[in-house]
Amino acid sequence: MTSDPPRQQRLDLLKLKAQRLAESEPALPADTGPARAQQDLLEDLRVHQLELEVQNEELRRAQQEAESSRARYRSIFDQLPLPALVLDARGRVEQGNARVAALLGPTPPYTPMDNRLVEHLGREDRARLHVALRDFVPGQNVVLERLSLAVPGKPPAVVDAHLIQLAPDMHPDTRLLLLLVDRSAEVLRDRERSFFSAMLDSSDSLIYAADTDGLMLLANRAWLQFLGHSATQVIGHRREDFMPLRDAALHNRSDQAVLLSGEPVTLEEVVHIGGLHGKVELLTRKFALRDTEGQIYGIGAVATDITELKARHSQARLSESVFLMASEAIIVTDPDARIERVNPAFTAQSGFSAQAVTGHLASVIKSPVQDSQVYEEMWKALLRVGRWAGELMNRAADGRDYAVWNSISAIRNDQGKVLHYMAIQTDLSALQAAQTEVQRLALYDSLTGLPNRALFGDRIRQQIEHAQRHGESFAIIFADLDHFKEVNDTLGHAVGDRLLQQVAQRLCDSLRSEDTVARMGGDEFVVLLPGADAPTGQMVAEKLLATLCTSLDLGMATPYRPMASAGVAVFPQDGTDIDMLLRNADIAMYRSKQEGRNRVTRFHAQMSLDNANAFAIQTALAVGIDHQELRLHYQPQIDLRSGRMVGVEALVRWQREGLPLALPAEFLPTAERCGLTRAMDHWVLNEALRQLSLWQQSGLWQPHWRMALNRTTRDLRNPGLVSDLQAMLQAHGVATSALELEITEGALLEHSHEVIQRLNELRQLGVTLAIDDFGTNYSNLAYLRRLPVQVIKIDRSFVSGMLSSDSDRVLVETIVAMAHKLGHTLVAEGVETQGQCDALLALGCETGQGFLFGHAVPAEELMARWATGQALPGSGGALV
Repeated sequence: MTSDPPRQQRLDLLKLKAQRLAESEPALPADTGPARAQQDLLEDLRVHQLELEVQNEELRRAQQEAESSRARYRSIFDQLPLPALVLDARGRVEQGNARVAALLGPTPPYTPMDNRLVEHLGREDRARLHVALRDFVPGQNVVLERLSLAVPGKPPAVVDAHLIQLAPDMHPDTRLLLLLVDRSAEVLRDRERSFFSAMLDSSDSLIYAADTDGLMLLANRAWLQFLGHSATQVIGHRREDFMPLRDAALHNRSDQAVLLSGEPVTLEEVVHIGGLHGKVELLTRKFALRDTEGQIYGIGAVATDITELKARHSQARLSESVFLMASEAIIVTDPDARIERVNPAFTAQSGFSAQAVTGHLASVIKSPVQDSQVYEEMWKALLRVGRWAGELMNRAADGRDYAVWNSISAIRNDQGKVLHYMAIQTDLSALQAAQTEVQRLALYDSLTGLPNRALFGDRIRQQIEHAQRHGESFAIIFADLDHFKEVNDTLGHAVGDRLLQQVAQRLCDSLRSEDTVARMGGDEFVVLLPGADAPTGQMVAEKLLATLCTSLDLGMATPYRPMASAGVAVFPQDGTDIDMLLRNADIAMYRSKQEGRNRVTRFHAQMSLDNANAFAIQTALAVGIDHQELRLHYQPQIDLRSGRMVGVEALVRWQREGLPLALPAEFLPTAERCGLTRAMDHWVLNEALRQLSLWQQSGLWQPHWRMALNRTTRDLRNPGLVSDLQAMLQAHGVATSALELEITEGALLEHSHEVIQRLNELRQLGVTLAIDDFGTNYSNLAYLRRLPVQVIKIDRSFVSGMLSSDSDRVLVETIVAMAHKLGHTLVAEGVETQGQCDALLALGCETGQGFLFGHAVPAEELMARWATGQALPGSGGALV
């Protein structure tokens, strides 16, 4: 501790005075003036001596505190968790703590100007340290990363050096504290990570890892290249972001299985790279990733593309399957023609087992009757070009000789050396039998054994040539079974086949030996009658139909009576070539079906004209539907009691440019035959609902009126009928209660469970259902009870005859009574006279429709007459 400067100055001054007094003056008495001065001076000296002693005590205490502070500093310095050095501005070590020994060797008694740290640094790191010391700015901390220390006898170390300014009270001359952070382990881990990363990226295997949530943690280069994505597009993303959704879901599911069990699995997976056609198959090993505490934090996988391998295996299996399953005998020999393998077909062909011939020369199956020259030529060809094919005679195990077609090829390695010979032998006897069978199948029907179209055509051709040479005629009968489709649909195709076989037999039994009967396909048969004229052809055809109608046994509870329709064409009147004769006979047969089936029709020229006209109508109608040539006319339905309109029936018409308006009878049959009714029905329904919507919007349509439309059973078989109808009603804003669908009684007689279900769905929708043309077929009460209908329409044929025919009147009475008992309402069609109207009203029929009330007319004309609610003249009904 230092003394106070002013006080020290006074003390020094007093000492100087005392010295001078002692030197200049003799001793004086105590009471004299100088003596007094000496006493005062001595007193001052004693006071200052006391002060000096106090100051010395304070200095000793300060020195003790400094020593204690230095000891504490040294203790803290030595206990620092990091190696620490005190450096001067040139990097020389002045002090170092105990942890420095781990890096720089045992702690020395450091001497000033110790360069040990600098000496252990490399040239570049040494320069970095000197620059940092030189440019150090007091108050800042400097970090030198990744310095390399090379100390003899110790492994190289990598450290981060932190330069920190020491407090002035520790080192007034501004020494720097250097803290060393050992980064060797981190560098080693980085090197290991880089090493393992390089190893992963250099691997051809597809390696990846994901956490428990499915986020990708790792993906090597092969996996990224396989996916066609960068690391940023994969790492940290789920599979759904870079794989097809289905693939990702399946892969995630297998991940979850491993995460739940903790056990590794090996499985095959599929990835579709580039769409469905880029399927790649992977063999994947998946395993759980665990932390140091054994907890699962993710899933690791190593996959191999096995697409090509599986393809090769598949090809190998295919080759083996071909070898084993081939119908031809296959023999594989070594280069010396010693048998190594034979397939099962060889055993079946020759009778020799594989064990019996393996190891023997191929000549073991050579027949003695075979010319040896053939074998000489065979070997010359094999040695020259490596293949030969030709006919050989073999001897079987049972001693019989059989001919084979032998095709031999040499199998060589990449250097061209022959490794094997492979012979494929086809038994020519079987081939010849097969060729005979193929020829038979080409000319005869496989089911009935009758000549087919090809053979029949050849026989007609020959007959035409014969008839032309001799001026003769011959007849063609084209017959088609009636209701054959129902037999197949109801009893099954096996029963249908038996029916065809028995019909074929009956036809053959009913004809002469010179006649030919053939099956053209399906249930169509054609008969050639050489020398027959038109009357003879007609007579034979009727005889054949009568024969066919005889009951036959099809394995049912009751015998079945087949029926057929037939057409007759005669050469040369009805055609001079095969196509024309067959076509005209077919046209005549079709006319028989149109006229009621189970009959014979003789072809005449008008039929061809009618057929051509029907084809023209078919073509024009298809175009007309697309070109909006169809029209709707509306016929009123009248309440017979009030005379007011209660509904309309929409009827389709066809307006072709330049031609009169065509009624349905002129084109509907053609539309049904050529499949145009569905398009027509859709147009009619849409147009009718459109018109109904316009009437409703304009206030012309009464809420209790209904619009009737004709539907077919074909529509009722359409599963989408109800949904389509509902969508169309909603589109036009029409209530279902305003619509009435009419289905003919004849169509409903062939009802099925599907049709009944569709009718119930329409009823539940709120649509009114009606049976059209009721009474023209054979309905019964049980039939009517099954159908969810509300309206029955009496056919016009009964209405027109009810005043002149007692049977028609009774029938109408019965229909009305039956309908009412079942809760149905009635509409009478074809009401043309007031007498008919009165009679129907007397019987209780509610509604009538016919020319008495009005023809079917366009929408504007209909509403001009009936929209006012005017009653029928003479009905007595009031206006509504």
